[in-house]
Amino acid sequence: MKDPRPIAVVVGGGGAIGGAIAAQLAGEYRLALIGRDAGRLAEGAEGFPEPPQLLALDATDGAAVDAAFAQIEAAGPIAALVIAVGTTGGGSLHEIGTDEWRTVVDSNLTTVFETLRAGVSAMIRTGGGAIVVIGSVHGDDPQPGFPAYAAAKAGVHALAKQAAAEYGHLGIRINLVTPGWTRAPHTAGRLDPRDEELLLDVTPLRELVEPTDIAEAVTWLLGPASRRVSGAEIVVDGGSRLLGSATVLRGQYRRRLGLER
Repeated sequence: MKDPRPIAVVVGGGGAIGGAIAAQLAGEYRLALIGRDAGRLAEGAEGFPEPPQLLALDATDGAAVDAAFAQIEAAGPIAALVIAVGTTGGGSLHEIGTDEWRTVVDSNLTTVFETLRAGVSAMIRTGGGAIVVIGSVHGDDPQPGFPAYAAAKAGVHALAKQAAAEYGHLGIRINLVTPGWTRAPHTAGRLDPRDEELLLDVTPLRELVEPTDIAEAVTWLLGPASRRVSGAEIVVDGGSRLLGSATVLRGQYRRRLGLER
């Protein structure tokens, strides 16, 4: 008997945030996980109710992305897509090199372009679906020392909202979840331990975000309760943007330039 559950694709399913999202969706959906590292994908899927489809590829490669989505569609229509990709890259504007700039922009923005394009194309063929793109508060708020990351995330936000405006009439809902500082390996090296208490001081809820918090928001946006929500941005940051969490990084920036000790 054919499995009647819808298919959900999680791009970045081997990462901390993508893995938490996949775990949240497991059981309700038939899962397909896309990521660069086959080992991390397999490790993250351990303990799921059933093995997901695992596709290891470079998401900046449009041909590879198209082939992966075609393979997923062979099992049925794609009803949900979550794009949780990216890497940080440090260095102020006068320090960062062209190669690092391209690496960070490709990892954060080109990957979203390629997988969003493929997901929208698949949903056009089958009559609609729901997409959630993971952004970052750094795409809107200045964070000294991360120009490539901030620029790429700002592009992600604009691309997701533009697509929501263009494809809503085809039954495709596209929304953003924008995390603040999250306890995850990809952010661990960016926060000076001396500044964590300061960060909590400017976070009204007095807690950093966990990957599971982001997964909960994504699940709601994919589900029927949000059927009239598209082009929206849900910020999951404990309220830190209200009190200027960027001041934490400014302290690091000043120390790095020797302006304070």
